[in-house]
Amino acid sequence: MSERHEERPAGGALARFAGQLDSAALADVRGWRNDPELGALYTGLDGHGSLKPFLDGFAEALIARHLRARGCALQFEVPTPGGRACDFEVRRDDAVFYLHVKRLDTDRPARRRLTISSRLRYLERIRRPYLVSVRWHEGTNDRKMERLVASASDFIRHARVGDELVVHDEDGSEIGGVLIVGPWEGSHVSLAIGLPSGFIDEARRMRRLVRRAHRQFMPRAANVILICSSHSEEYEDFESALIGSHVERWDAFPPTGRRIAHGRAADGIWHQDKYQDSRAAGWFQFDPARGDIAVRLLFRRRPSLEPAMSDFLREVFETGERERASVHR
Repeated sequence: MSERHEERPAGGALARFAGQLDSAALADVRGWRNDPELGALYTGLDGHGSLKPFLDGFAEALIARHLRARGCALQFEVPTPGGRACDFEVRRDDAVFYLHVKRLDTDRPARRRLTISSRLRYLERIRRPYLVSVRWHEGTNDRKMERLVASASDFIRHARVGDELVVHDEDGSEIGGVLIVGPWEGSHVSLAIGLPSGFIDEARRMRRLVRRAHRQFMPRAANVILICSSHSEEYEDFESALIGSHVERWDAFPPTGRRIAHGRAADGIWHQDKYQDSRAAGWFQFDPARGDIAVRLLFRRRPSLEPAMSDFLREVFETGERERASVHR
C-alpha cells in the first residue's frame, strides 16, 4: 500500500457517517491522513462505501486511538509468513504483541425501545445464584407482565442452567420467556434483558470470529484477540466462546453454600489443548458515538503468557475496571 495519502474528495465515509461518531475520536482519526503509522488505516476507513465495513474499521480506529494514548507505537496490517496480516503490531519499550480486532454486529434497536416493568424486581428477590434473561413483547400490559413474572418465579425456583420457559396468555398468544443463562457470584437472581423475539446466543458467532483471528496469528509471538459487540450482556457470550458454555456438573463437589457445582462445556475455544498459541483475549462494548472503550481481558492459565506480557496487557487495556480473569483448565 502506498505511503502517500492523497486528499480525498468530499463525501468520503468519515464525512458521510460523521453524525454517528464521537466528535473527538473523529477529529483524531482525521488527523491520521498523513500519519506514517496510521495513514493506511485512515485511507481504508474513509474509502468504505457502506456502513457495516466502515464500523468494522472504526472499531480498529478506536483501539488504535486507545493504545496511542498509552504510549504505544503501532504498525497497521503487518504481513505474516502465511500470507495473511495482523491488524496491528503494538510496541512500547521492549514489549511487543500482535493484535487482531473483530467486530460482531449485534446492534438491534428493538432492545432499546422496551419499557422495563417494576414487576420484574420481584424476580431479583429469588434466592438462587443465577443470571436470568427475561424477554417480553413490546406493548405488554401490566396484567400480562404480572402473568409473566408469576410464571417466571415458579420456573426459576426449580430450573437448571440452560432451561428456558415460554409464557403464554390465556388465549394462547406468547407473552415472553425466561432463560437460565448461567451461575453468578451473588446469592440472588440477577436479571438481563433479552430480545422480544427470542433469546440469541452470540457465542457461536464469536467462536467463528476467534477462529478467523487465529488464522492471522504471527508465529512465535504474543497474539491478542479483541472482540467487540454492541451490548454489555454479550460479554457473557464472549466468555462462553472462549472457555465454554455453562453446565451443571454432578461429578464435582459444589462450593461452600451451594447445592450444585457448575463448570464449562467442551465447546470453548480454549478447551484443553485447542488453539494453544491463543493465550489472551479481550472484549469491549462498541459504540461509535462514544470515543472511550473499556476492554475486559481474559487470560488462559495453561499454557499462559509470560507474566511481564500479561502485566503489560493489563496496563495498556484496563481503564479502571478489573478484568474477569476467567480461565479454562
